[in-house]
Amino acid sequence: MTRTLLFGGSFDPPHIAHVQVPRAAMEYLGFDRVLYVPAFQSPLKETTPTSANHRIAMLTLALADCPWAAISTIEIDKGGTSFTIDTIEALQSEYDELRLLVGVDQWEQFNKWHRWEDIISLANPAIMPREGSELADTRILKISPLPGASTTIRQNIRRSEGFAESIHPDVAVYIAQHGLYL
Repeated sequence: MTRTLLFGGSFDPPHIAHVQVPRAAMEYLGFDRVLYVPAFQSPLKETTPTSANHRIAMLTLALADCPWAAISTIEIDKGGTSFTIDTIEALQSEYDELRLLVGVDQWEQFNKWHRWEDIISLANPAIMPREGSELADTRILKISPLPGASTTIRQNIRRSEGFAESIHPDVAVYIAQHGLYL
């Protein structure tokens, strides 16, 4: 039986915490793999993400040495606004057990998600801690939080400030080669 954590996001760009925290969650929960699902467009974000081909390429580089991770382009292929419940319902029959993995920042606004009650009943969310969060909830995993936010990384690149320690070296090279976030 394959137990899979579903981890969605913009991954714009993917950073070290996008790799390390889901792996720790997978190990803590005794799951077999993490399925990364880049969103085409998040309904709760006003900004348009970097093109899908760049985000998928960077995520592929970030996960290159992670045999426990896979990438699904289901939301990218569908286009439009990405609703997590649609993805869960589409993937549900492919996996023995599917559980949603979200960050505490997303959990704090989870009641704004489309059909959030159905998400809870179908994919029992597990919550990854984030440094600085004071939220107390029994769903928050007892794993080490890691700092990191894609927004901060993009801002640091625009300001020519340091960011390389926050992302995989191959992702940093890719960003520089393609002039992303300038």
